[in-house]
Amino acid sequence: MFDFERGKLRFIRGGKYPQSNSVLIDDDLRTIIDPACDEEKLVSIRRQRPIELIINSHGHEDHILYNYLFPAAQLWVHELDAAVFKDMDTFSGQFFPPDEVDEKTKADWSQFLTEVVKLQPREPDRLLEDGEILDFGHTRARVLHTPGHTAGHLSFHFMEEKVIFLADLDLVKFGPYYGDNASSIDDTIKSLQRLAKIEADVYLVSHGKVPILDGDPAHIERYLQVIHQREEKLLDFLASGPKTIQEITDHGIIYGGHKLSNGAWDLSKSEKSMMQKHVDRLERDGRVKEEDGAYCLL
Repeated sequence: MFDFERGKLRFIRGGKYPQSNSVLIDDDLRTIIDPACDEEKLVSIRRQRPIELIINSHGHEDHILYNYLFPAAQLWVHELDAAVFKDMDTFSGQFFPPDEVDEKTKADWSQFLTEVVKLQPREPDRLLEDGEILDFGHTRARVLHTPGHTAGHLSFHFMEEKVIFLADLDLVKFGPYYGDNASSIDDTIKSLQRLAKIEADVYLVSHGKVPILDGDPAHIERYLQVIHQREEKLLDFLASGPKTIQEITDHGIIYGGHKLSNGAWDLSKSEKSMMQKHVDRLERDGRVKEEDGAYCLL
């Protein structure tokens, strides 16, 4: 059932979206971080002994997918993501600016969250803070607030085991995702730089073909470089003349310019959001300016 074990830690791989990998802490305080791996395995784990605590690394649908299997468990999250757990409209609203979403998108998301994710809005029982030491019995973990992917994204450093769960800073070859309203390229970079400085034997991540990696900071550096590669491609595109954000989106630097969907989500919206963050960042750095609704090099 488990793909990695160390001490009381158990790592369980999930499948494709909307699943993700889970961490079971099979200790005195029996805990699952991101119960979204596999429904049958999670039911089996529940049958063995009750789960007392769910920790969600952040408020995305593919990390809370099977929260509903553990209605008696407490829910701990970071304060900056807490609001999305309380209300379905707030949950779906984190993904796109209010003036850019149509009624069909709203309806599709409502159906997806209700029927597939089985989202059950609730008040978190505890708000986690950066640097807290969580004691599960024989296992302790340091909470790492690692924003960028979401504002309240968390990673966890299991100190004695020398393991870090990086959650959706997932080290996949595709690179980081920072397409939400509250996502940040700069915060993503800072979070990854921070994680690279923490000594570990093993990195565990939420997605990808290789979710169990040796604790080599080179994995993080390669992942970071994708951000800079995207930026260089954007600058090369702008070198041919001013471009609107829609032209930049259609160019497909991240997703290849194809109309793609992922569950209820149109990935062209992610492309546009992430590219907007890049041009805003380049504007702040004095490398790009906007004129008459188009972006050009300085």
